[in-house]
Amino acid sequence: MTTPTMAQKIQALLDAGRTYKAIAEAAGCDTSTIYRVLTGAIVNPRYSVGTAIDEMHAGLSKAKKKAAA
Repeated sequence: MTTPTMAQKIQALLDAGRTYKAIAEAAGCDTSTIYRVLTGAIVNPRYSVGTAIDEMHAGLSKAKKKAAA
């Protein structure tokens, strides 16, 4: 099992119904930053942005596990 990339984490959040705007607001950045991370134009986002995306994705993973139980 491999660790998902930032782009994969953002795509999972989008697939779960989050919007670019909601992700960007939670991460404290512009929607364009989220789009650029998703498309690979930004490979290593600012630490605070990456941490926020990681936390949102972790919450999504926990919700999926809870729903499956």
